[in-house]
Amino acid sequence: MIPERGDILHLQFDPASGQEMKGNHFCLVVSPRSFNQRFRLALVCPISGGAAEVARNSGFLISLLGFGLRTDGSVHVHQIKSLDWAARKASFVEKVPDVIIRQVLDCLAAVLEDD
Repeated sequence: MIPERGDILHLQFDPASGQEMKGNHFCLVVSPRSFNQRFRLALVCPISGGAAEVARNSGFLISLLGFGLRTDGSVHVHQIKSLDWAARKASFVEKVPDVIIRQVLDCLAAVLEDD
């Protein structure tokens, strides 16, 4: 399995430190399959049901509610990571609709813009 943009995976986020998410989590793959295959890494945003008030108030959480997905919670765009999906034993869960990917990519662009 090579992850594709829009895939929800379940994998191990440890080791982690500080404010990073720890433990087993779901995540959304934002990098394209070609990148993931070439580097054996994937750019992912963790998914959690946690409060994350600062991120929510800043517009950096994208909710998965109302899309008919089995995965609950919000995509934490502000916590994007590059992870070795094979070493972390990623398993495919489901694919999100294109509208979610567009929202996440737009949000990432806002994160990367200079104020």
